[in-house]
Amino acid sequence: MRVTNSMLSNNTRSHIMGAKSKLLQYEEQYTSEKKIQRPSDDPTIAVRSLKYRSTMAQITQYLEKNVEDALSWMDITESALDNVNGILKDMKGYLDQGANGPLDIDERQSVLSALQKFVSGIIEDQANSDFAGRYVFTGFRTDTSMIFPQKTTNLAYNITEQFVYTDIDICSIVSGGASYDAAITDPQTYVDMAAEVSNVYRMQLAYKNCSNSGLQADGSTPSGNKENYVSFTTSYQGADGKTVTQTRQAVTKASTEEGAYDVGDDQVVYLYDTGEILLGANVYADIQKNSSDISINYCKTDFDKSDIRPEMYFACSSYNSVSGRTINYAAPENQDIEYEVNFNQLMKVNVQGRDAISTDIYRTIDYIAETVSAVDAVDNKLNEVKAMLEKSTDADEIETLTALKNTLETEKSLRITVMNEAFGKGLTMVDETQQVLNVATSELGSKYNRLLMTRDKLEEQYTDIEEQMSKNEDIDIADAYINLTQADNLYMYSLSATSKILGNTLLDYI
Repeated sequence: MRVTNSMLSNNTRSHIMGAKSKLLQYEEQYTSEKKIQRPSDDPTIAVRSLKYRSTMAQITQYLEKNVEDALSWMDITESALDNVNGILKDMKGYLDQGANGPLDIDERQSVLSALQKFVSGIIEDQANSDFAGRYVFTGFRTDTSMIFPQKTTNLAYNITEQFVYTDIDICSIVSGGASYDAAITDPQTYVDMAAEVSNVYRMQLAYKNCSNSGLQADGSTPSGNKENYVSFTTSYQGADGKTVTQTRQAVTKASTEEGAYDVGDDQVVYLYDTGEILLGANVYADIQKNSSDISINYCKTDFDKSDIRPEMYFACSSYNSVSGRTINYAAPENQDIEYEVNFNQLMKVNVQGRDAISTDIYRTIDYIAETVSAVDAVDNKLNEVKAMLEKSTDADEIETLTALKNTLETEKSLRITVMNEAFGKGLTMVDETQQVLNVATSELGSKYNRLLMTRDKLEEQYTDIEEQMSKNEDIDIADAYINLTQADNLYMYSLSATSKILGNTLLDYI
């Protein structure tokens, strides 16, 4: 076979280009400290690299965004629950003072004012807490505040509130009472007007100043029917395992009506202004006997600033008298907000207000305010009578006023007893609410600790993946230098050999 200069030239050129290509490859590895510069350099390394980088991006999302957001949400929630617990502890001192200490008018008002401010702090500041513009206690409705920001009169709500048989309270009611009347001259008349105490079976609805009529069938406007529109439904499991349900229609009254607290044995009475449900003896006995669950359907049309929105706690429907729009709300149960904090791992971060902050907090204080107001009213009447006695010189008038004074003092004593009981119920409410809060806080704390463990695990995973990715992509700098030196030598050798081969011609042999 004849070897020509052209063949030698092409062959040596190919060797030089190969050596130069290797030199370029190792030079790029040495300067970049990476095994490959493009997928075609090594498809296996490239595929592994894409997988590692995808995993790193996911871990970074979990670690720097999802977990941190979840921890912040839980921090805000736990802080609010702790603040509520702290406020309840402060309330205890005032409630204890009202339950046990003799208080004059100014002291009673001071204690009541402090309690009402505490309640405002709980509802307006803590229950309405938000995280980055999202309300933390409102379930899925994170864009809607827990409370009405201002007085609202254009909304009518049909509310279904659930109770259990243990929610029924035995409450003392003072009825009757005397007031000064210039036409009364017989002392016995005032004696006969003496106040009396009776007990009633009572349940407090979540709202006072409710409507005295219900929504029409189409849910559009309050109807004019004031009788028998509030439904009171009890249910329990019978001996045969089937659910037994009974619905009674409540008689609607105002607490200011004469005989408002007189309840027939088989009757259910709805006091719309105070938001109370009164039960007859037979109704109460039947409920206790069967350990019944209770469902009450009623209507409320006017909401004050900072009233809790019904849809946050109850199944209800609302009618807007301006837009004519009706909205039906399902019971806000199990509205869990979950963050994906790891691969296939979801973490619940929220606590619903209805599960931690009971409406009993403010309704109990409402009841205390009613009893304090009743004592103050008697105290004022008593002071007026005492002032009249000091000025009077007529023996008959003095005798009549003395009888009135004695009657009022008896009534004051009875109303103070009821007021003290109300403060005592407040202490019970605080204890029960704190128990619920402690459970919610404990559950939240356990989830928080688990989330911290997840964060630690993610940090370890991040480090492991980073090491694996480095092993897959990064080149050993010593190896890179040796390879570069060898490639450079090979390239120089190829140039030297080529110069010797191609430098000889036929003339060199003549």
